Amino acid sequence: MRIVVFTRYYQNGQTAHVIALCQELIRQDHQVLLILNQLHDPNYAKWLRQTKIPYITTSDLQKLSRRLKSWKPQIIHNHSSHTLLSTIHLGKRLHIPTVTTVHYLNFDPLDLLGKQDAVILISHEMKETFGVLQVPTYVVQNGVSLPRIKQSKSWNKQALLLATVTPDKKKNFQNISESLLSWGWQVESAGNWRYQGVKHLGWVYDVEPVLKRVNLVVGTGRAVREAMAAGKPAWVLGSYSDGMVTPDNVGNLETTNFSGRFGKKTLSKEDTALHLEEPSPEIMQSLGEFGRRYAKEHFSIRDMVKKITTIYEECIVKKQESDEECLTK
Repeated sequence: MRIVVFTRYYQNGQTAHVIALCQELIRQDHQVLLILNQLHDPNYAKWLRQTKIPYITTSDLQKLSRRLKSWKPQIIHNHSSHTLLSTIHLGKRLHIPTVTTVHYLNFDPLDLLGKQDAVILISHEMKETFGVLQVPTYVVQNGVSLPRIKQSKSWNKQALLLATVTPDKKKNFQNISESLLSWGWQVESAGNWRYQGVKHLGWVYDVEPVLKRVNLVVGTGRAVREAMAAGKPAWVLGSYSDGMVTPDNVGNLETTNFSGRFGKKTLSKEDTALHLEEPSPEIMQSLGEFGRRYAKEHFSIRDMVKKITTIYEECIVKKQESDEECLTK
C-alpha cells in the first residue's frame, strides 16, 4: 500500500512511535510518506534523514495536495489532534480514507474523530473513557521492536529515567532520583529531566544502546514497553506510581498503558526502598526475563503493523465500495 503518515513533531514517545511505525511499514514492503509538521530540531532532522524514511515538513495544504496527488496515496494515517483537520481536508481532496490513532486521553477535538473512516485507540482504558464513537473503532496497543539481547554476567545498580517530565511528574522524579542516588545507583536521564547527580543524556533518538547498559528503567508508556522488550525491569512512574512491573500486575498495568493510572498511587519511599535499596540481582534479572517474554508475546511491532494494515485494507475497500455505489445512483 501507499500510506501517508501524518503528525506534528513532539519530543516524546509519540514521535518515537510514529517513526517506528514508518520503519516497520517499509520493512513490510509498503510505501510510506511521512508528513511531520513543526520539525524545528536540526539534530533530529539530521537523524531522521539517516533513517531513510521519505518525509516532508510543510503544513501548507495547497503544497501538500499537489505533492500527494502526484504520489497517489491510498490512505492517510494521522497521529495528532493538531494535524487532524488537515488530514480531513486532504482525505476529501484526494478521495481517500483517513484513520487517526489517539495517543492520549485528553484528545481534543473529539467531534472530528467522527469524520474519520476508522479510529485506533492504544489502550482499553481509552476505549472505556471515550465510549462509543460513531465510526469503526479498534484497540491496537503500541508496538516496539524486539532487539537482540545478550544477558550480561555482571549486574550493578544502573538506572535510566526515560521520560518527558511535566510539572505534574516533577515531584515523583525528584523523589526517585534522590532515593536511587542515596542507595548507590548510577542514574542517567534520557529526556528532559535534570537533577544533580543524574547524568543527563537529552532526548535520545535511538534508545536501544542505552537500554543495553542499564538494569532498571523508570518511566511510563513506551518507555516501559521498550524496557521490557530489552529484557530490563521497569518501574512505572509518571504523575502516579504503579511500581515495578511483575507477572502479578502486568495485565492491570497494561490496561492503562503503563501510565501509573491503574492504582493512582503516590510514590512511596518505603515501597521503593523495598525493591530498590538493596535489590536482588537474581530477582531483577528474573523480572527482566519475564518482561522480555511478555513483550515478545504482546508488544511486537511486527504484529502491531499487521493489525493496522488490516484496518487500512478494510477502510480502502469500504471507500471504494462507497464511491462505486455513488456512481451507480
